[in-house]
Amino acid sequence: MGKLTAALDWAQRGFSVFPLQENSKEPVSDDWPSVASNDLEIVRQLWTDPVLGMEKDYNIGVLCTDIVVIDIDVKEGKDGYNEYAQLAGHYDTLVVQTPTGGFHCYFNGPDSSNSSISKSVDVRSHNGYVVAPGSVIDGKQYVVVKDQDMAWVPATIESMLRPPYTRSEQISDVTLDTEAAIQAGIRFLDTAPPAIQGQRGDETTFITAARLVREMALSVPTAWALMRDYWNPKCQPPWDVHELLAKVENAAAYGTADLGKLSAEALYGDLDMNKILEPPSIFAQLDNPWGNAVLPDRIPPRPWLMERALLEGAVTLLLAAGSAGKSSVSLAMAAHLALGLPFAGFKARRACKTIIYNGEDDIHEQSRRLTAVCVAYGFDYAEVKKNIMLLSPRQIKLNLVDFDFRKPVRNDALVKHLIEECSDPDVGLLILDPLVKIHKCEESDNVQMDFVMETLTDIAVAARISVLALHHTTKASTQAADRVGNMDVGRGASAIVNAARIAFTMFNATAQDCEDYGLNDAERHTWVRFDDAKMNLALANDNAVWFRKHAVKLYNGDAVGVLQYEELQKSMHHIRLRIGRLLVGTMLGMGAGSMLINQAVATIKANEPLWANKTDTDIRRKIEGFFASPVAIEGRTLHIRRDVNDKQQEKVIVTLT
Repeated sequence: MGKLTAALDWAQRGFSVFPLQENSKEPVSDDWPSVASNDLEIVRQLWTDPVLGMEKDYNIGVLCTDIVVIDIDVKEGKDGYNEYAQLAGHYDTLVVQTPTGGFHCYFNGPDSSNSSISKSVDVRSHNGYVVAPGSVIDGKQYVVVKDQDMAWVPATIESMLRPPYTRSEQISDVTLDTEAAIQAGIRFLDTAPPAIQGQRGDETTFITAARLVREMALSVPTAWALMRDYWNPKCQPPWDVHELLAKVENAAAYGTADLGKLSAEALYGDLDMNKILEPPSIFAQLDNPWGNAVLPDRIPPRPWLMERALLEGAVTLLLAAGSAGKSSVSLAMAAHLALGLPFAGFKARRACKTIIYNGEDDIHEQSRRLTAVCVAYGFDYAEVKKNIMLLSPRQIKLNLVDFDFRKPVRNDALVKHLIEECSDPDVGLLILDPLVKIHKCEESDNVQMDFVMETLTDIAVAARISVLALHHTTKASTQAADRVGNMDVGRGASAIVNAARIAFTMFNATAQDCEDYGLNDAERHTWVRFDDAKMNLALANDNAVWFRKHAVKLYNGDAVGVLQYEELQKSMHHIRLRIGRLLVGTMLGMGAGSMLINQAVATIKANEPLWANKTDTDIRRKIEGFFASPVAIEGRTLHIRRDVNDKQQEKVIVTLT
């Protein structure tokens, strides 16, 4: 259904509608109250281009004058459902669900002032407006979930309404400590957040106490007793009872809310709480969900940006220790994408732009590294840089998720602006370096970090890009081999890697790597391996991708480290030749044609650093495996045979040819 059709449908119901900007809640015109109309011909004109005659993709606003719409908000952790229930609200009326899961409950009622009646519940009435069904925000619709005639606004809420343009007045002659108020207080404390030390616990306690002694009209002794018994045990740590009493007295003295505003009598009266309806089912808006799996020939291919590494609409994690080179690798990836080239065995599906936020380095340092990458890989810096946007905290502090005294809070304005910038069709990748610099949450808290990762996924989905987040690993507490390709080495909460679809690890080469790949142990620190750690959408690969550290000298004289991709294959031939040359050289130096196997073991332990920490049994087993068949070593043949005179005595024999 088009926007014009939806607007006409709402106007036919008697509502006055007016245009909102596309994908927005903002009116097209500043004088929208006078523009709003339920005249079908006027509505058609409002949604039709006067020159081209084409329908405009405007969202739909509905004027709330002479009706009462209750706006129940649940986004960003708001508790609108529970607060609406505490206000004795119900859903036995016309109800529209918002894209974020909240509700607009339409009621008949007195024309009233627009105001908040709780933290997450607002009134929209005289010259106020809400977004009408059929409107779309970020691809999600406002939908009618309960289609019936509007009921009269609940009496409990009606008692809190004020005429337009008037302020609230103090409620007088309020009776304290009624039985109903005490029960309402207990119910409130069951869901009230506890005070947590280090997370603004004083403020939480004041707010909780003030609601009891002011809005719910409980006396200080009663409020203190209820908090002591029903709320204080949940606090971390619980308050000393004398301190808690002081907090309640302070709330009574300095709280500013109207006395009795939320008293049980004002809220519930004689209402049977068992008759309060639950919110309409979210499944009511689904259109024929059974059998909605897509036909095989209509399933689109996965939208890879870089095969197996970067996926549109998903978050990839790169896990590495500090100074491991993850920034260099991410810059190299962006440089290859700028030119549409494959990188380290990962095929680029298209050339694209990349936005890089480095929370630690300024633009000059990032530019040095990008220049070094281009020099190392032979790229034209001018061509690469025009497809890359470098950001630093000196320009923009990209704090996408903040934390108040109780919960993580998304910085909606900043997230919106970032999505708008990333929504350029030429932008394919957003790099966040490192993850810890784009939020203020506790990194070890699963709930908070899941919220952070969900924010990154929302950005990826809304902008249709891939997000690459660079994240630090924990300090080594296990063997290096156990950390390679292990997604659990990421620092902090497990929710971080659990929320990512793809993850890689980066670690320096180990002694075993030198043995397996024939690397020089003295240069081991120059080699870095890049391994699959999590692959939800592709088969994991056991083969490492290898990079080697190089120092690139720039035109200004600076030397900058770069990780350059190099192809390496596992092969035992390298180490076999090294061991063989060591044994041959030792025996020639001794003027001997053979040595006992325990002599060979001792020689290797003393002279081969890669095997210095192996046990004698392991070394003996490897020698037997390497030279069970004759091996040519520098014009000679090295092999193992048993001494025919003593079957218990094994020797390594060098045969000169």
